[in-house]
Amino acid sequence: MAKYWTSKNNKNIDVVLIDNNSIYKGNIKFEALNHFTKQIENNKIPEGLFSIPFSYISRIENQKNKEEIKIYFNKDSEEELISKNETVKNEMFCYLKDVLPKLVYSKKTPSFFKYLKPQLFAIFFTIVIFLWSLYYAIQIENGVEYVLKGRAGLRTLIYSIGLLGVTKVILLFTILIGIGLFSLIRKNKTRSEIEQLIR
Repeated sequence: MAKYWTSKNNKNIDVVLIDNNSIYKGNIKFEALNHFTKQIENNKIPEGLFSIPFSYISRIENQKNKEEIKIYFNKDSEEELISKNETVKNEMFCYLKDVLPKLVYSKKTPSFFKYLKPQLFAIFFTIVIFLWSLYYAIQIENGVEYVLKGRAGLRTLIYSIGLLGVTKVILLFTILIGIGLFSLIRKNKTRSEIEQLIR
């Protein structure tokens, strides 16, 4: 017997359905809900839903205070089961935990570095570019002339930024690094406990 959850949005009804072999998701029109329910009662999977067979799933994540359960399957594919109701979302995850006993369950809060790795890398990269550009800007303002040979690449780009001058380079990267730090702080506020089911 399949189990399903529904949630209303402005145009239709979002549906998440789980049977013994797959996860299904999609949406139906309001007037089709009764027909949808009867099909489930008759052990029929309604047409038009996107399916993810259990055998494809490599990992399932349920993060506290977020609206989605993330389903990872194949190599780079990912889908989300969205519910604004935390209780319903947790109920869906617990059901998946029951019907997928071969997946290993774990629960932990990710480390600061692991959770914010993309933002930290972006800030580090921006600082490196800033210092490199600032070096060129200072040298150029001190009268040093450069002759760039070969194909245009990263060095040419950095040199071009340095041509803006010390003041503009500092102003530009102060803004960029500020945006990066804001993104880092904002993302860190979402760091919370994550439940996982891993193959």
